[in-house]
Amino acid sequence: MAVIGYMRVSTHYQKFDSQQQALEEYGVDQIFKEYESGRKSFRNELNKALQILKPGDTFVIFKLDRLARGTKQLLGLLEEFDRRNIHFVSIENNIDTSTPMGRFFFTIMGAFAEMEAELIRERVLAGLSAAKKKGVILGRPPLVNEVNEALELYHNTDISTEEISKRCGISTSTIYHHLRKEGIYRTKKTADISKNNKYLVSSGGKK
Repeated sequence: MAVIGYMRVSTHYQKFDSQQQALEEYGVDQIFKEYESGRKSFRNELNKALQILKPGDTFVIFKLDRLARGTKQLLGLLEEFDRRNIHFVSIENNIDTSTPMGRFFFTIMGAFAEMEAELIRERVLAGLSAAKKKGVILGRPPLVNEVNEALELYHNTDISTEEISKRCGISTSTIYHHLRKEGIYRTKKTADISKNNKYLVSSGGKK
């Protein structure tokens, strides 16, 4: 079974030294290096790593913050690993989902994410109620960044629409709506959509 390593820094001015040393000492077969912010859902090297992973393989990182910046994003990836029977290891955090303690961590993460979602829901409902009483006209602001990232993932990878929905935090119906609106279809080519305004949406519609 393959052992795939992934490391990330936010800029080209930062170095991979400590991450690379830890991954090599762990004994990974291949390392994917990413220069990108942890807050972006679409990360080219991460998606390459995810696409080559097979059931029984192990995905290794140095620390959790190298993979995701938020609980929701991290849990989405952990759920994907669990669903695909891929072991997850975070060296610095002593997490290995092939062990009982690692699986316990996964359960705790899920509980925290559920609690966080419920707290957010309660705050949103309270805010909506207060706004209605003040006569405020309510409407959801456009999720421009999330939509663009979803369109990029759809066009550049073979990840399912359901998985894209989880990663970007928007519904599949929203994704399909913008795919039809922008005229985007999945192809085998790996074009860089971010350089093609045709595929990007803005708060005012097409660019």
